[in-house]
Amino acid sequence: MDIVVTIPKSEYVNDNKETTVYEQGGYEQFWQLSRQPKKLNIGDRVYFVKNGYIESSMKVIQIETKATASCEVTNRTWNGCLIFMDDLRQERLEQVRGFQGFRYRWW
Repeated sequence: MDIVVTIPKSEYVNDNKETTVYEQGGYEQFWQLSRQPKKLNIGDRVYFVKNGYIESSMKVIQIETKATASCEVTNRTWNGCLIFMDDLRQERLEQVRGFQGFRYRWW
């Protein structure tokens, strides 16, 4: 089942950098959560809220719990449940108020 997450406003600059590098090819993207969504499976999509709208989505290709990965763009290390993704799609779905954590897709 697809999930929805919010990109914090403080991460917009990093998100733009990561998207640019991803679109140039050769890199994968991942998202860190404190716990694994039980209904999320390989092939499902993660939808991203940015600027008050569901702006983009990516397909889940791998889920690792208790994992560690480093972002080569921001030079930061992330721990926890890491969701690796590809197939970036631009979306312009409904308006959404930001939230922490994740929610299952409701539409």
